[in-house]
Amino acid sequence: MKTEKIAILVDSCSDVPAEVLEAADMALMPMNVVFRDRVYEDRVTITPTEFYRRQATEKATTASPTGKRILDALERIQASGYTHVIAVCISAALSGTYQETQLLAEDSPLTVHVVNTRSVGIGSGFAAIYAAELREQGKTFEQIVAEVERVTAQTKVFFYVPSLKYLQAGGRIGRVAGMAGTLLNVKPIISCDPEGVYYPIAKVRGEKRTISKLLDLVATTIGTAKRVNVAVCDGADPELRQAVLEKLQAAHPNVLKWYAGDVSPALGVHTGPGLIGVGIQILD
Repeated sequence: MKTEKIAILVDSCSDVPAEVLEAADMALMPMNVVFRDRVYEDRVTITPTEFYRRQATEKATTASPTGKRILDALERIQASGYTHVIAVCISAALSGTYQETQLLAEDSPLTVHVVNTRSVGIGSGFAAIYAAELREQGKTFEQIVAEVERVTAQTKVFFYVPSLKYLQAGGRIGRVAGMAGTLLNVKPIISCDPEGVYYPIAKVRGEKRTISKLLDLVATTIGTAKRVNVAVCDGADPELRQAVLEKLQAAHPNVLKWYAGDVSPALGVHTGPGLIGVGIQILD
């Protein structure tokens, strides 16, 4: 029997922390971030810091990775001696990357399984991180696929955005549309429904109360689960991210692994500055 050599391919909007991406030798499918002057590759030719600086005065849009970029990634993976690929993509309801990757993978000599996480940001990235851990444990390709799909179905993401204007402008507002024009200072906490569509899970007045509600949602999601990983991400607000992380760590000392990072430019196009997101991966 031929030995499996398993690669992990992940899109840049899955927000896998850079150090984890590098340590696991994950291949990246960068989204395109489009400013007036040129097209940038998410996390490759534009950093989150540079993006948020420019977003303050310039309008940006996004596009899925080009077919050529995905094909190039698959070809590099094959050239490196891999035989199998687990490709992790954000919700197919929010991006065409899942469908494009699945289509192109059909013609690849590699054995490819594409995961539609039905989530976004680190809520999606957790699938890639878990796949890498299972690979390290020596699991087979089929075992990894089954376990990643199982755990992905019970992974949640919540994010607070100070303003809905970026989601509205980008057309990614999903079921949050009904909140447009709501009372001043109402802050939504958004999640992804079972189909991977954005929806407001809570509407709270004021940032302080919103963060408190976010912490409550995390506690409710963790519940009595024994094996849990948690990540906190921010869009140009590292101080608030750190404050939220510390509160969560104090409240949930039994969490297995903690992650922290920034939100990709391609997601930032649609969420704007100030986002705080929390991903919860239940392994039980």
